[in-house]
Amino acid sequence: MNIFLKKNLEEIRQCQHNYLAQKHHAETSFEEAKQECRLLMGKPEVLLGIIAAGAYKGINTNAPKSKRNQAIMTIIRTTVLSFLR
Repeated sequence: MNIFLKKNLEEIRQCQHNYLAQKHHAETSFEEAKQECRLLMGKPEVLLGIIAAGAYKGINTNAPKSKRNQAIMTIIRTTVLSFLR
């Protein structure tokens, strides 16, 4: 009975170790993905693309003043958040 118990305990330890290793890898991958997104949003060409898309959308709407204000606030918020991070 003791042999089977040791074998089962070893399997449990191995499963726990595998779980913790997988959890660590998932957390590391998630942090790397967040960092890459932050770096991508800080690039000038991405910010200019967002501005261009907002300007195009603002020009082609029926209510340009409200959409223009919304686009400007989005641009400002994106720029400020990219510099704060």
